[in-house]
Amino acid sequence: MNNVNHIEQETGNLYNSCFLALSDEQWHHQGELLGEQLGLDEAQVKDKSCLDGGCGHGALVYRLLNLGAQKVTGVDLEPTPKIEKFSLFSNVEFVKASLTDLPFPDNSFDLVVSSGVLHHTVDPSRCAAELARVLKPGGRLIIGVYGKHGLFPWLLSLARLLTVKLKIFKCQQIDQAISRFKLDPIWRYQVLDYLFVPLLRRYAPGEVKRNFLLAHGITDSVRVSNITKEKGKRFTRLNTSYSYDYRTLKSRILFGHGFIVISGTKK
Repeated sequence: MNNVNHIEQETGNLYNSCFLALSDEQWHHQGELLGEQLGLDEAQVKDKSCLDGGCGHGALVYRLLNLGAQKVTGVDLEPTPKIEKFSLFSNVEFVKASLTDLPFPDNSFDLVVSSGVLHHTVDPSRCAAELARVLKPGGRLIIGVYGKHGLFPWLLSLARLLTVKLKIFKCQQIDQAISRFKLDPIWRYQVLDYLFVPLLRRYAPGEVKRNFLLAHGITDSVRVSNITKEKGKRFTRLNTSYSYDYRTLKSRILFGHGFIVISGTKK
């Protein structure tokens, strides 16, 4: 258990550092991007009680509020919201907790989302079970995780042998190099995320459906399409990262399954 807590704390601290460095503009566009990736719109969100599992910087929480949510709760090991952005909202709450043990009763939320989180957790299946547990019957669960295969993930796994496994390169050393070359905070975020987060798993779409949704009573699961090429270009111009379109041959070769988003309904 102590080792589990250590991994969780290390993960929380890493992302806390990355999120705090984002500019207000990048933070705002990150929320837009996450909403687009998860296929969220006003019809799905308006008047719903929502949970963002692994809310990080809180930008998606802000996006859900602006889509008309009745209330939004953000949960993370180290929530790092820009609190001043939420001053006009009374229907928002941030909770420090692990997704392996959510501090909410069963059937608490109409909509539960978790983007880019489960593949970094110590027990992804348990996290998925907790997300499903707090979802109301008839509610929607949306999960986003890293996909398997592709040239980039393969090269990344080799790099992580030197950073995470053998620890030849330390996070502090790379962070100093990033500062020296004055890389943008969003690039710092991506480099440290990929190379130094303690746990990083990848999945195929079928595995996500079976292990994270169907196994926990979530049915009618479908894959949410990636954002369009045009929207991807927009987020690039806005200096915000985005997922590649898995439907193109080039992206399948380079990024395999890409970023997988699966949505389903609780029985």
